[in-house]
Amino acid sequence: MKKILFIAIGLLVISGMLLTGCSKAASTTTATTPPTSTAPSPTPTTPVTPQPVSGGTLRILASSGPQVLSYVPLMGPGDRAEIFEGAEALVDTNSARGEMSGGVEPVLAQSVDVDAQALTITFHLRQGVLFHDGTELTSDVAAWNIQQVIDAKNIPYLDFFKDMKTPDKYTLIIEMSQYNNQMMATWGWWTAMYSKAAWDTGSGGDLEKGKDWARSHLVGTGPFVLKDFQPDVSMTWVKNANYWQKGKPYLDEIDYKIVPDAVTARAAFEAGQADMWGAPAKDAVELMAKGYVEQAAWPILPWGLWPNTANKDCQMTNISLRQAVECAIDKDAINTAIGHGLYKTLKSVPWEGEWGYDANSGNPYNVDKAKQLLATAGFSTSNPCKITLLTTNAFGPDPIDACTMVKQMLDAVGFSVTIDQADAGRFFGTAYGKDNIPAANQDLLFYFAGGCDTNYLQTYIRWFSTEPFTYVSFMGRTDAQHTMDVEAMGATDIPTEQAETTKAMHYINDNTLIIPIYGFPGYVIQQKWVHSTEYTTGFTRWQTEIVWMDKH
Repeated sequence: MKKILFIAIGLLVISGMLLTGCSKAASTTTATTPPTSTAPSPTPTTPVTPQPVSGGTLRILASSGPQVLSYVPLMGPGDRAEIFEGAEALVDTNSARGEMSGGVEPVLAQSVDVDAQALTITFHLRQGVLFHDGTELTSDVAAWNIQQVIDAKNIPYLDFFKDMKTPDKYTLIIEMSQYNNQMMATWGWWTAMYSKAAWDTGSGGDLEKGKDWARSHLVGTGPFVLKDFQPDVSMTWVKNANYWQKGKPYLDEIDYKIVPDAVTARAAFEAGQADMWGAPAKDAVELMAKGYVEQAAWPILPWGLWPNTANKDCQMTNISLRQAVECAIDKDAINTAIGHGLYKTLKSVPWEGEWGYDANSGNPYNVDKAKQLLATAGFSTSNPCKITLLTTNAFGPDPIDACTMVKQMLDAVGFSVTIDQADAGRFFGTAYGKDNIPAANQDLLFYFAGGCDTNYLQTYIRWFSTEPFTYVSFMGRTDAQHTMDVEAMGATDIPTEQAETTKAMHYINDNTLIIPIYGFPGYVIQQKWVHSTEYTTGFTRWQTEIVWMDKH
């Protein structure tokens, strides 16, 4: 969007200059009637779409790198996001998210059949797909990959799993004990496909040895082969000559350099030493003003507050206090200060355009109403409500700055906020875990306000439901919500899934269980010769096989 904006501004300036020049010339010229011409009118031309060019090395600057490359139970989201070049799944997110496709498409599967009556998910694998070591992806190998995460109890919806069968070399069937519309998209994506032969060699038949081997080795089916990996320093991928998509990838090589310091990274990028950089918002805006290109699409990582409704003794179980918190926060002001025009102000969960969005949900900024709500709970500026706000510096300065502004806004209406800035270990130890109920005096958590998945029902189930696999401990769950969740996961068509999403999100918003503030968009800043579709298929997929560069 920013790229379009700056181009539009540039065109307006140029057009203004041309019009000014023309008007000056017209003031000294006598108008004449143009001669009649019998020549045919020129045929409108269709803009030429640039065609991919093969070759070149794409150089990427990253602030951090992966810690585990190929043992899924040990991998975090950051690890998966750094191995798109080498690893692929049976299905993955497509660019038509939220539509009748449900937001996913087959990748290493040729097709997928889901039978809600028979309680089966059948993956028909592509034939002839080879791993980087030359071995073939078969149904037995696919089943082995899934069995690894089952054995580690590291895959969602295990309660819905009954059995797994491989009736032939290229057919994998998952049998469900109960229908769940989240199973296909999750189980088909949760583990990328890795070579069993390579694992057997690297592990020597010992699980712990295999885990250690998988920290620095990856043998997948992707368009690029891992050439070199130095944790926290660099990573190099080279073209897979036997890639199953003929004629791809276009690039010869992709090189990552890990540069945590933004000042150093920016200097290297502007010196032409890199082609892509995930710049902080302020740097991104300044670089776009200089003519560099923003590559962005639909994903947004939402940030906000989680009131402690899990602990029955916490004062945040009082809905008037939760509503007062949201009414007191000027989200636009925080977004402007933190996001420099790149971020999105979030008035509700979910945001505009998502399944379940309702423009009338949430508690709009209203200082007077915040004070009234506090008064009903017995508090005022002279008798403030003392609360603790938990945050961390693990995500850089933005969350800290946002919490400072939240404190100022809440203090102004009758709260007295203490910011608890925890190290990463204490923060995550407090924020996560089904059996981890925060202390009664831990009132608010500043963290991701959900995710951004293939559709918003998936986000609700994964983050806010009674059985989420991102279990944020601050949110209380109820039996009534569990009943609603079972109905939502049992929906067998997209319109019903959308209706169930709306119902679920009204439950979250009407009870002020999440207070969204701003959304961090998916974007990178790149040189003008790079052609990439990054983020058009979300945060969980980047089709590096179709990335290419102009000769430069």
